[in-house]
Amino acid sequence: MTGPTWRIDDEDGSPEITGAPLPLLVTGRALMDALARTWRIWVAATIIGALLGVAAFFAVPHPASAETTLLMVHPEAGESAMTTDLNLLLTSTVASRVLADLDLEQSPEGLLSTVTVTPVNEQLLALEVSGPDEASAVERATSLVENFLEFRAEKLRSVSDGLIEGYQARITDLTSQVDALSRQYQQLSAEESAEDPRAGDILTARSTLATEITRLQSDIEDASIRTEAAITATNVVDEPRPSPYGSRRQSVLLAASGAILLGGLCIGTILLRSLTSDRLRRRREVAGALGVPVRVGVGPVSSRGFLERMEAALSSRVAGLFRGHPVSRADRRRRRNFEALVQGLESAVPPRLRSGTPHGGPGGHPPVRRRSGPTTLGLAAIDRTDTAAAILRATGERIADRGVLVLLVDLTSTGALSAAPGLSASLGEPGTPRVYRPEGDPAFTSGPRRYARRPVLEPEELGVLGAAWNEADLVLVLVEVDPGFDLQVLRTWVSAVVPLVSAGRASGELLSTIAGLVAEAGLDMPFALLEGADRSDQTLGRPAPIIEDPSELGEVQSQ
Repeated sequence: MTGPTWRIDDEDGSPEITGAPLPLLVTGRALMDALARTWRIWVAATIIGALLGVAAFFAVPHPASAETTLLMVHPEAGESAMTTDLNLLLTSTVASRVLADLDLEQSPEGLLSTVTVTPVNEQLLALEVSGPDEASAVERATSLVENFLEFRAEKLRSVSDGLIEGYQARITDLTSQVDALSRQYQQLSAEESAEDPRAGDILTARSTLATEITRLQSDIEDASIRTEAAITATNVVDEPRPSPYGSRRQSVLLAASGAILLGGLCIGTILLRSLTSDRLRRRREVAGALGVPVRVGVGPVSSRGFLERMEAALSSRVAGLFRGHPVSRADRRRRRNFEALVQGLESAVPPRLRSGTPHGGPGGHPPVRRRSGPTTLGLAAIDRTDTAAAILRATGERIADRGVLVLLVDLTSTGALSAAPGLSASLGEPGTPRVYRPEGDPAFTSGPRRYARRPVLEPEELGVLGAAWNEADLVLVLVEVDPGFDLQVLRTWVSAVVPLVSAGRASGELLSTIAGLVAEAGLDMPFALLEGADRSDQTLGRPAPIIEDPSELGEVQSQ
């Protein structure tokens, strides 16, 4: 028998560290495998998060707002003109006028915090004002626009008036200079000194000043016209109206936020569990913990719908499993995995029972002479009892189809093989194994193998089980392994046990404990079966070699 590298009854109690050390860090490949294995979970979480974001978009109360668009015309072109308008709009003066206009009990700063201004280009200005409801928002936006345009007009006219006053002062000064030159020219004319060169210079200077006065008068008219034109042309393009809160952009943002939040939380949880979990998934890890090879390590078969259909098919015959019925790709994979596990368990049965017909059944094989009691084999369900029950039943029916008398014993607490205690079916019918479940608690019920010197029992010694045990060629026992129970009772039922491990459901400490209990009970554990392994698992299902001489470590690593 292949057992663990040390027993709990060793004298020194300190096991030798043998074999290759386990990795301390989880590789990136393991994290990617965890995401690939649980993609349905985090994809579903992402979708649920998006739906919750959309639901919150419509369900959670939100403040109303009104929006409007203004066409801003400026007296002078330039990039700074729009900046000036934005600064004028967000002044306390405009906010105070709005508060006074609407009789609102709010500070100017509080009102301005509800205003959002967005310059679209050099002439268009988008404005949005929030309020307790749509009517209030529209009212505030309307008052804000009116008071802003009025305040802006005042400031533009004040700038224009100041400019015009400067022009007027300049014109007055130039006019006085022209009058002085005119008097000088008249004085030279009275003195009959018209031919004096100074007279020409005076006329030229007076003409230049007159031209400057004319230009300034034109600038005054232009400044007044541009200011009034800018005030008049500035208008409201879109009247204030309620903003559509249910816009596509906002709903998409909330949906994306919900998807990122819940999906990211789910992915983070999965990665954190992968980093901190001690559950075993790879064939090499399971083999190392149990100390026996993993003969068959396949993908998942533990789908409730698949197992229900499997049970229905087993009630008719394994050979006709799903025949004539369409199956999905996932069911085909599970069926293939299930078939591999059945064949793996069947390989633990002696060849004479796998191929012979002991009681002269079909096939023409000679009967098998029994030297002692029936051959016994246990299937230990470490986690998924329903999967183990389906595998054991399929194996029993397949061997029974070859004329071998098979007895199935259900030692589970839930009765996975048989619903009621007692003996069901009729032993002796071709291809139909009998199923027995002890009364009471099966975990503490001793079996017929406790009569080691008398393997063939009298019916009165064990009641109805005695005759079934004596007639059976093969006894397959389904048992649930609990590290808290003594496996010496299991020894009275079987001589060998095959553990069925589900990937990611058992820790290395649990499997090591089970291996120790099996060894202490004196049971043979030839190999293990693994269900639910990842597709990316490329490890060999064999435990690490035992290194007795440290000098051999380099040779093993080189191999």
